[in-house]
Amino acid sequence: SLLLSYGLLNTKNTIIRPDKVQIVTVGRNYFQKKMNILDLKIKQASTSQVDGDTLKNNAIEIPGCNESEKEMLLKFLLEKVPERGVALRPNIRKIIMETLMFVIIPVGVYFAFAYNFPELVEYAFIIPLYLLFAGLLIFMGFRNARLFVNDEFVIKQSGAWDVDRDFIAPHKIQSLSLKQFFWHRSSNIGIVTLHTAGGPISFGLADYSRLKELVNYWLCQVESGNRNWM
Repeated sequence: SLLLSYGLLNTKNTIIRPDKVQIVTVGRNYFQKKMNILDLKIKQASTSQVDGDTLKNNAIEIPGCNESEKEMLLKFLLEKVPERGVALRPNIRKIIMETLMFVIIPVGVYFAFAYNFPELVEYAFIIPLYLLFAGLLIFMGFRNARLFVNDEFVIKQSGAWDVDRDFIAPHKIQSLSLKQFFWHRSSNIGIVTLHTAGGPISFGLADYSRLKELVNYWLCQVESGNRNWM
């Protein structure tokens, strides 16, 4: 077990057991990368209950780790440092959908209000800045989005400025869901969600046929394996 102590005035102690760890997240931004530090977040299964039968998940964050500390913690929590494996990238339509949601619709709403309230026109100078900022975040988020799969781990990479990598061992998966909206059928894209006791992790929009293959592969691993999720 790992004993974690934190707090400024009131020190709290938390015991972390590797068998209870469901998801380990390693994240860093541009400045943290230059300083060679990162943040590590641990999600455990908990027996606490909220709203009746809803399972409460504990997220423990360890900020300011260096590379050697990260590798030591990953070896302790996951038994080894995960390797990336085969990479799955999102479809280009992910950019199109996010551009529609975060660029076209907000700008359209602004111009609709500006048409009825002319005093809002004086704030139109913000639009080019917003377009540049939103477009940059959408592009960076798409460029960083990856799903890495090997025999021992599933790694989801996401984020625009803060790039996070979520590590899951297949035997921690409790259920899987594969979703495809009717307007995605012609493009053969969908969204996969891995449900664990530490919370769900989703990845999309990606090749639907490839996602189905991965879901069958993970189900086979879970059913044929002899390791429990906790």
